[in-house]
Amino acid sequence: MRTTTTKNSLPLMVALACTAAAAASCAQVEADVPDAQVTQKSVSFQGMPGASQIGEVSTTQSFTLSGDKLSWASDLNSEIYAHAVEFKAVGAVQDLSFIHYARITMSDGSTGSANPPVEIIDYQRPDNYTPTSDLTVPTLSPIDVTKVWAAGDVVITMQLAGVFPEQNWSADVTLHLGGKISYKF
Repeated sequence: MRTTTTKNSLPLMVALACTAAAAASCAQVEADVPDAQVTQKSVSFQGMPGASQIGEVSTTQSFTLSGDKLSWASDLNSEIYAHAVEFKAVGAVQDLSFIHYARITMSDGSTGSANPPVEIIDYQRPDNYTPTSDLTVPTLSPIDVTKVWAAGDVVITMQLAGVFPEQNWSADVTLHLGGKISYKF
């Protein structure tokens, strides 16, 4: 019959437990990202000839942010929140006061995605709006876009309504995002 004393095996068990704990543990780095910006330059919109006679109409325009611009989010196990969307007029049309209504959504660009589009803003121009070349619309509260943002491609869809310019016009569209990035290694 073999007998083992606790005195002799205790250091061995402690060493094995420490080795297993060290191998199983991971270092984790977390950082808050208060304001990150992703800009799509010169998004073009069709002019509406005779717009002043037609009156208010709506238009829909989409653009895709490719996985290249989004890899920092999906690779780092992030929490991403949308805080605002900004339009900045570029080109000949410099006054965006014709935009009376804007609804902007984000969706997963993959075919057959189970993730529904996420509404980021639903804007209605206030009566006391001052004409300007910039239109920044904050969200009512931070909007969680983590699942959509982690997709390979993200489609931004803008539904705008107003009395549009007769000539084509363009705007830089900037998404203001924040959240938490955590990386385990």
